[in-house]
Amino acid sequence: MTDTELLLTCIKDCGSSVTSLAKQLNLSRQGLWKKINNKSEFKQTEIQKVTNILSLDAEKERLIFFTLGVG
Repeated sequence: MTDTELLLTCIKDCGSSVTSLAKQLNLSRQGLWKKINNKSEFKQTEIQKVTNILSLDAEKERLIFFTLGVG
């Protein structure tokens, strides 16, 4: 499950936006929102791209994408 709050905070902290990130991932804004809000899952390649775009360290990547039971 994706930690929605932490991911949105990281997007904001990088000076980016959901719309900008969606474009960089070749997704619609709505498609990215579904992934951020756990309505659909991020693909492994998308996780790698988000990690690179937002310059996430391994710990943040784990907390955002690989922690079970986030709400």
